[in-house]
Amino acid sequence: MGQHAYHPKMLLKVFVYGYSLGIRSSRKLENRLKEDIVFMWLSGRQTPDFRTIADFKKAKLVDVKRVFLEVLGLCQALGMVKIGKVSLNGTTFRADASGNKMRYRKTLIKNKAVLEQRVDDIFVEAERIDREEEKLLGNRTEHTTGIDAKEIQKKLNQMRKRKETLQRNKQKLQARTSDLCQKLRTMRKDRNSMSSTDKDATMMLMKEGHIAPGYNAQVASEHQVILAYDISSNRNDQRLLRSMVKAVNNNTGKNPDILIADAGYGNKMNYRFLKNQKITSFIPYNTFNKEMVERRKGVYQRPKEVDTELEGYHARQRMRLLSDEGKAMMRRRREDIEPTFGDIKRNMNFRTFHLRGKPKCLTELGLVSIGHNLKKMKHWVKRLAEYGDGRQKGIDLGTILGHVS
Repeated sequence: MGQHAYHPKMLLKVFVYGYSLGIRSSRKLENRLKEDIVFMWLSGRQTPDFRTIADFKKAKLVDVKRVFLEVLGLCQALGMVKIGKVSLNGTTFRADASGNKMRYRKTLIKNKAVLEQRVDDIFVEAERIDREEEKLLGNRTEHTTGIDAKEIQKKLNQMRKRKETLQRNKQKLQARTSDLCQKLRTMRKDRNSMSSTDKDATMMLMKEGHIAPGYNAQVASEHQVILAYDISSNRNDQRLLRSMVKAVNNNTGKNPDILIADAGYGNKMNYRFLKNQKITSFIPYNTFNKEMVERRKGVYQRPKEVDTELEGYHARQRMRLLSDEGKAMMRRRREDIEPTFGDIKRNMNFRTFHLRGKPKCLTELGLVSIGHNLKKMKHWVKRLAEYGDGRQKGIDLGTILGHVS
């Protein structure tokens, strides 16, 4: 009786496998469930329609983080990661929003000032009408004003209607002003734009070279295994390092021994935070490459006003990055985090979010991260089974993966 019921575990398996193949459309997933033998096996030959699949992703799929942590725990048990040398980087993904629906801080502030000026003009007009009304009410006799009582009443009625019109216009303008203030509060001080269809999205420069509404996605990885992920409306990577280090700690139970990142994270607050956390950092500062060129040419000049603490951090980073270990670390970062983004964007075809709002987009990024880690786990298990006694190794792997008690 009633509609068909489908188990959430089955739908989650279908989504994870679909995302790992770059299939995210609900209609395409529906077709695969009827045509692809792997999807048939995952679903137990069940065939939910595309509306059921889409509704599950939009409304019911909220506990992806726990599944991600279970997969990450298996990666740790298999020895794929040790939380030693962790790479951190960010990239941009397009939001499900049109660039024509963007709202900009400068425009909102300008429109707010115009509305406030129009409200002030209404107050001035209302005061002028009040003065004329007092003048008529104070001189009602036709001998003193030269106007008979009917003419006075007619003018009073016109003034009353005009005041009612002004009151309605004032309420409309105040409502529009309140709406603009709400948009400015939603945009927050750290953003300059906001989409009217996805209020968490911000105009950002995409990796393809164009500007579009999107999110700044942060990923921490080790040996191309994703340890933590997050998305933000903030385009500045420098403000996101601390939260990502804490996310790695929460997901794995320990801080990384070494953190490797690009110059987008190099500022005094991040260096100080990593020092207090006793994490060795290999992070160039913004002017590192330019400074190295000037030092080699012998034309480098120290700034007149020197921040002693910041200069100490810069000297430490120069010493680390110019060493053989530092060069190896930067190569490791390029071979770790960059292929991870390449797999997500190219192989898994994930460049645009299909859902709107930060929580739902975070769910989508979680599905992609689970799919990426499972693919890495598949190759790792295949390699492990080839070493030593294959039978014993298979038993060990089966115990870790939960197939053998």
